[in-house]
Amino acid sequence: MPVTIREMTDEEYVSFFRWSIQSQAKELVEEGNCAWEEALVIAETELTGILQGPEHQRLMTVTETASGENIGFIWMLHEETAGRKQCFLCDFAIWEPYRRKGFGSAALALAEKDASEAGCREVVLFVTDRNTAAKALYEKYGYRVLRQAGYGKYLSKHLA
Repeated sequence: MPVTIREMTDEEYVSFFRWSIQSQAKELVEEGNCAWEEALVIAETELTGILQGPEHQRLMTVTETASGENIGFIWMLHEETAGRKQCFLCDFAIWEPYRRKGFGSAALALAEKDASEAGCREVVLFVTDRNTAAKALYEKYGYRVLRQAGYGKYLSKHLA
């Protein structure tokens, strides 16, 4: 499926921020960490802190090429760890109507290309154990388990 990725507009950022708070709060509640209201506060505080952090973050909108329609987002952080430049895939979502149609695979390939062109040699991400669709996508494209961490796994893929 032909997709493109581009920097988010301000309006898209607002939607991304709201969606991310809801998504993180849902994970906190599902894992039994807290009630919904507390989860919302925790999620917003954490997300705000992270987004005000490193300057090498990339907030990208995934668009369907033919229509230009927003079909998801990718949030990447390019960082250097132990002298090795890597990309941490902070969050990645394709909106429900576009899932299981090849858009996620195409967007992931573009994110990896973007990271490689920025000098990153590896992509690292965290995926929850409950997110079986995402785990299957990452495994299909060569991501390997680094370690189990709480309610999910850190995965990585070396880039060419």
